[in-house]
Amino acid sequence: MMKVIFVLTAIVSISVEVAHAKSLELKRNTRSIFIEEKINWTLGKDLFGMPFVYFSPQKNGQRSNISFTDTGAEVELDVKSLATSQKSYQQGRKDWAQTVSAEVIAFLPYEVKINDHGHKVHQIGVKYVHEGKTYQEKSHYIECRGKILFSKSLRLTSNLEHEQDFNDLIQGLDCGGV
Repeated sequence: MMKVIFVLTAIVSISVEVAHAKSLELKRNTRSIFIEEKINWTLGKDLFGMPFVYFSPQKNGQRSNISFTDTGAEVELDVKSLATSQKSYQQGRKDWAQTVSAEVIAFLPYEVKINDHGHKVHQIGVKYVHEGKTYQEKSHYIECRGKILFSKSLRLTSNLEHEQDFNDLIQGLDCGGV
């Protein structure tokens, strides 16, 4: 009987820990951005022109990453043009690829989802080859309390599990008050 009680207690304890994942608060001079804390991931600050960059553990010689920026831009000004600017986005990525000797191999279509906190997430992406490696990059524009949060994810296509990590981070992302 004591073993059964111990096992049940252990199961409940583990379930509670899993259900309440720790969150990270990314705060600048403006609002906070809240994301799930990932085991063995590292948060960098003020890198590559981004206030926050979250790095995965190394896999296949690369560390996948996702950045987070509170743009402060008003939703009404930017979101309306996202759905109609796919061609502009694609041309911009082609132009960029040419400057770094990369080859664009596919575009990920524009889509809109709602995350766990009810925020609209607009996404668009590209797959490209650079120096013999294939990458996937996605831009995420999150409507959060009247403002736009911008996030960009980048991974080797072979690091597929990091795509699920990115999806989890965006799905659980929330923002502080204005």
